[in-house]
Amino acid sequence: MPFEIYILSINGVQGSPKPIQAELLDISRSGCKLAFPLSLPIDNNDIRIGINLKLFEDFLYIEGTLRWGLEQDTLWHYGVQLVVEKEHQDRLSREMRMLAGQGKIVVQ
Repeated sequence: MPFEIYILSINGVQGSPKPIQAELLDISRSGCKLAFPLSLPIDNNDIRIGINLKLFEDFLYIEGTLRWGLEQDTLWHYGVQLVVEKEHQDRLSREMRMLAGQGKIVVQ
C-alpha cells in the first residue's frame, strides 16, 4: 500500500518537510514495516517519522520511531515503533478490522 512519510527529526534536529513515497508492508497496533528508496542511519540515531496513511476509510496521521533498517531489492525496509495517540487507537483498530474482513490483510 503506497503512502507518504515525513522525517520529523533525527536526534532532535528537525527534518525536511518534503514527503517521501513509501510502501506499507506490514502493520500492527504497535508497529509497522515499510519500504522506501532512502538509506537512513538507523544505528545510534533517534529518527522520528510521521505517516499519512489511509488504510480503509479514514486518513490517519501516526508518528513513530525507526528501530531497524535492511536493504533489500533496491529499497530500504524499516521497522517502525508506532506512537498512536489515545484518540486514534480505536480508529486504527477499526481500520485494521475492516481490512481483515475484506481479506486485504492477514491477522495473526
